[in-house]
Amino acid sequence: MVNLRTLGQVLRNKKIHRSAGAIAGFASAMSVLVGLVAGVATPRGWGRLSMALHITKKPLIMKLAPLVTGVAVAIATAAGLLGFYLWLIERPETDRDSKPDADS
Repeated sequence: MVNLRTLGQVLRNKKIHRSAGAIAGFASAMSVLVGLVAGVATPRGWGRLSMALHITKKPLIMKLAPLVTGVAVAIATAAGLLGFYLWLIERPETDRDSKPDADS
């Protein structure tokens, strides 16, 4: 089992946060590219009708586009959660313990 204290010390490294952000950006760019190619590969005219009637199959890129988009969203979510976690553990102790005044 992973020691959480060791994992916390490893995650405090800013390079990991920046790398996760870069990977999330790359995954988003690939998702856009695959979606664009899938849009171009969509059949037109009678081919669209035959695909709607399930006479012919969808192009493979059209089947993969939602999967690639889902992976990109998952990576971006993980990078965002990592950034939030790093922000949370790096806050000064005074910010964590401070309470608003009751007079204001």
